[in-house]
Amino acid sequence: MATPDVLQTTSSMTENFTICGLCQETFRRPKVLTCLHTFCYECLNDHIGKVLGPSKHRQFSCPSCDMDIELPALAADGHYADNLKDDQFMTTLVELKKALQEDKSCDICLRGDEKVPAVNWCSDCNDALCESCSQVHLHVKVTSTHSVSSLEEMRKMPLEAIMRKKNKVNCDKHGEHITLFCVDCKDPLCVQCMAVSHRRCENVITVTDAATTRTDIDNIMETLRSLQLSLDSVDGVGHIETHLEESIENSKHEIMYLSNSLCARIRDQEQFLLKQLESKASDARKILKDRTEPRKLQMKTAKSASQRMNNLLKYGSDVEVLMAFNQIRKQIDDYNAQVGDINPEKLKVRVEFIPDEGSLAYLEEMKTLGELRIDTGADDGISCWGVTCTLHDDIIVTDCKNKRIQKFSKAGELVDHIQLDDEPRDITTCGNGSDVAVPLIGRLVIFISTRKALTLIKKTKTEKQYDGISYSATESYLVVTCMREHCVDIIQLDGEVLKSIMYDNTGELLFDEPRYLSSSIDGTIIVSDIGLHAVKCIDNRGNCLYTYKGHTDLKSPQGVCVDKIGNIFVADNSNDRIQLLTSNGVFQRYVLVKESGLERPCAVMISGSSRLIIVQNDGMVKVYTYC
Repeated sequence: MATPDVLQTTSSMTENFTICGLCQETFRRPKVLTCLHTFCYECLNDHIGKVLGPSKHRQFSCPSCDMDIELPALAADGHYADNLKDDQFMTTLVELKKALQEDKSCDICLRGDEKVPAVNWCSDCNDALCESCSQVHLHVKVTSTHSVSSLEEMRKMPLEAIMRKKNKVNCDKHGEHITLFCVDCKDPLCVQCMAVSHRRCENVITVTDAATTRTDIDNIMETLRSLQLSLDSVDGVGHIETHLEESIENSKHEIMYLSNSLCARIRDQEQFLLKQLESKASDARKILKDRTEPRKLQMKTAKSASQRMNNLLKYGSDVEVLMAFNQIRKQIDDYNAQVGDINPEKLKVRVEFIPDEGSLAYLEEMKTLGELRIDTGADDGISCWGVTCTLHDDIIVTDCKNKRIQKFSKAGELVDHIQLDDEPRDITTCGNGSDVAVPLIGRLVIFISTRKALTLIKKTKTEKQYDGISYSATESYLVVTCMREHCVDIIQLDGEVLKSIMYDNTGELLFDEPRYLSSSIDGTIIVSDIGLHAVKCIDNRGNCLYTYKGHTDLKSPQGVCVDKIGNIFVADNSNDRIQLLTSNGVFQRYVLVKESGLERPCAVMISGSSRLIIVQNDGMVKVYTYC
């Protein structure tokens, strides 16, 4: 297999790669943790003992990345590291490093307290051999098939070439050579593993075949590289923390300025709001810490995983590469499930002071200055929910965080749900009104039948990662948004892009963060743009017909839908209200507001029986009769 050129010199690798991070010396009995950091047995044992102390906890933190590691069930007091996984790759590398030294003595003779210069190296036993021991080694039946090489010749070879010749790795459970790979479970196997644990698996191939078809490994490496770039772009999250502190400071100045203008009558309100600001600021800092700490942790783990995989690809055997691959893939899946999007813009948290409208217009009748709210940015509620209605008024809701789609009856009872492998972004009814289309993370659109039980019909691969989706019944195609590429695409049901709408007639970008959209009965497309805090209406040729920014201020608009006569409903997310517009984009009225019990609406749908269905950021589904 081709390997990326990561380590430039043998010296840099041997000086850093084989050094324990705890004792700063060459590894002795190296043990590798699930986060892929390696430490000496004794160092790790001491560390675990100090972390656990007299407690009965079964977890300890990695000394390098602070990731929580589960202690093996069989681990005994004082011997915590005994049941942790041996790092065979590192053990071999350390032994080989010692063997390549000019004054290396024969390991066999040393065990008999004799010091004889070594001339050969057995890559199967990881032993340096003198001339006499080499002869015995090659004539004893048990070791006669071992690979023995001249140390003098090896010292002339690149280290990676020597390491790559080592192809035999023993199974931790059975001690036999690993020669097989289970494609179903993504695990390297020995013959006993195959007979005991994988006898029902249908797709077991040789290690050589598995290493030859390394598409999954290449994908993991690309994912790791992208993950590192994304995490590095956070700039140690210092920029985001500064952004929060600046917003808190700006809010304080705005509060003080307004309070001084309104004189002494509002000093009590001023003090109340400043105290509330302290509380909100504390809450906001906690939210920011909760968001950034997993990313800081993952940054260390991702770098370690990437270095580990690169070193294995360059110096490790096929088996070692495959053994690490599945572990890293699971870590990435767990990370994506727990942390999700790592766009720095989505991490921002700010405290915002919102002046009361009455305090600005009617100073004499002022009751309150305003309110403080923690603005958690686009990550809060965005892309978490989608909703649609079937021909029979069943309500279908996508739950991004839990990777599932739920079906509710018109009476609000949960009828069925289907679990997905990846996160759904939005949903639309298509075709005969009983099937739905859902864009997933991973550049997929899936089609699901809702007639009785939710049933997967097919999966369609797409060129881009789509977020919002709507079906045009008049044209029988899908209209989709792509926040990452700032565009709206018209695609066929098989995923083929018919048209991509990105620029206006002057060459300027039409969209910043297009999220939800809805196809109107006249063929126009209504798009909510979170970044621009606006709703845009475009035709299917990409011409912008109008832009709506609110009767007052529209803030983080999300879900949009159109009724039978062309009226437009907009989920004004950050203002806790639903706005109603004419088909020409003229404000009519507020259909629902915060006082109606509405809080952060994100997905909205009007059914054929004129029921207004709203999904809030907290996942609550609310159904209203609309007249």
